[in-house]
Amino acid sequence: VVPVVVCPMLTDNKLVLNGTSLSIEDLVTAGRRWDVTVEVHPDCWDKIARCRALVDKYAAGEKCIYGVNTSCGGLVNYLLPKESDHEFQQNLVRCVTTQVGPLLPDELVRTTMIARTNSLCRGLSGIKPENLRIYIDMINKHVVPCIPQLGSLGASGDLGPLGCIAAVAFGEWKAHFKGEEFSGKDAMEKAGIPVMHLNAKEGLSLINGTSCMVAMACSVLYDAVITVKTADVIAATSIQALCGRSNPFDLRVHAQKYHPGQFATARNLGILLKGNALTIDEQELSNSLADVLRRMQGVKVSDIPMEDSYSIRCTPQVIGPTRDALHYACSALEREINSSNDNPLIFPDEDTFIHNGHFHGQCISLPMDQVASAMTVVGVISDRRIDRFMDSDHSVGLPPFLCREKTGIRMGLMGGQFMTSSLVAECRTLCVPASIQSVPSTADFQDIVSFGLIAGRKARDVVRNVCYILAFEALCAAQAADMRGVERLSKSGKVLYDAVRETIPYMKEDAVYIDALETLATRIRSGEFVRRVEDALGEKLWLVDESRSQKEFIIHGTFLSLSVSALHVSQGMGNSGVFG
Repeated sequence: VVPVVVCPMLTDNKLVLNGTSLSIEDLVTAGRRWDVTVEVHPDCWDKIARCRALVDKYAAGEKCIYGVNTSCGGLVNYLLPKESDHEFQQNLVRCVTTQVGPLLPDELVRTTMIARTNSLCRGLSGIKPENLRIYIDMINKHVVPCIPQLGSLGASGDLGPLGCIAAVAFGEWKAHFKGEEFSGKDAMEKAGIPVMHLNAKEGLSLINGTSCMVAMACSVLYDAVITVKTADVIAATSIQALCGRSNPFDLRVHAQKYHPGQFATARNLGILLKGNALTIDEQELSNSLADVLRRMQGVKVSDIPMEDSYSIRCTPQVIGPTRDALHYACSALEREINSSNDNPLIFPDEDTFIHNGHFHGQCISLPMDQVASAMTVVGVISDRRIDRFMDSDHSVGLPPFLCREKTGIRMGLMGGQFMTSSLVAECRTLCVPASIQSVPSTADFQDIVSFGLIAGRKARDVVRNVCYILAFEALCAAQAADMRGVERLSKSGKVLYDAVRETIPYMKEDAVYIDALETLATRIRSGEFVRRVEDALGEKLWLVDESRSQKEFIIHGTFLSLSVSALHVSQGMGNSGVFG
């Protein structure tokens, strides 16, 4: 058992790592903020040193251990003499550093390095303290190794991506420093950082883990949570502009089919719709139509249908499972970033070692596949609401394609749906799961792999596409609000309307609006719209419902008590901050 070192994580401009309590929000924030310095908690260094001393004892020939005095991968049966450990550890890094393609963004490389440091500081990996300090210096002095995006199997961990970092650490490969690209050796010299001297197991400890795919996954998840909350804000404004019904979001009905994400979506929509004068109350509509029923003879077609389409009425039931998928991914990833994820692990307190498969990324790949599918659903339902704005037969009195002036001579917002429909189709292609695509390699030694980084990249592209779809829906909602009367919007609707109009005015003339869509999508990703709405309402939007600690369900005539809080495993994922 690794003792928990209790300490604050990200405070002011400093992130203190202890290997046990790093949150997704702190990891991603520190990775994206270059002014944040990274430290390892003082209480961790003793165990790191004792672990290294045990590796040195084993390396002297007392034990035969993988990566200490054996070769690796398909050459695992080759036993190595002590005097070759330095040469072998460097060759191991060189061998696996085979990534290709465009580079990962520098912020993601930095996030990867922070995640790797948090794993190594747990004191079970066997790295020398002085080499871990060099790794931390690289983070703080902004030596950013170049990592091509393509080529990671996701088992044994992110060998290629982490190999790019390790190679720079001992003066090879390439890195960015102060906006320029240098050789690894020159980058380290310019930053005033000595290069690492690797000995037994250290090359393996640096490369044999999940830190790149988990950094990608955490970054994607951080953005996805912001996006799904923004989708609620935009959906609520669209529901108003389409004169939808508000009753389907009554929490009394959602308590009768309880799912945490569904309940949270309904709760958010209820808050976001409060005070508007555009949505229809179905009880009032029912009474009105009942009067018609009493007077009519034969069949009569109502001007207003009793219910909305699914893309409005079923928003909680459709988006709720997306929230539940994100919540599950949160718990899985927070466990992973606070884990020792290399092989073998060295236990200094027990004077022993255990070979394992902790480098395997299936625990990341599968949630990322789920996130890609879950977020695609956000794009699908947004595109369906967009279609209702476009179609005058379904928009309750709005002009076709939201084109009120010179209709026919002008085309209105017709073309924007071409883009959203295309992106929905592209998202669907990105939902082909990576987690089941295993291809064996290494003379059948690595015979089942996760492709976790592929899964993360696909999910990243889905979230990016969904932000564009939502950007166009927000534009449609603002255009429709101008026709309905902005003053009739709820408080949150007015906030969103004002935010959209800061980027693009009411469109009474046709124009190219690509730049406006790019700007709106960027603002969605930044979380700006959610922050502004939450500030205006004085309430936080939820990711999932945690208002009650226990729910009771009747299943086959018996009561099953399910603790909702038991689903909420880690700190930092409650109804506060990004992950609220």
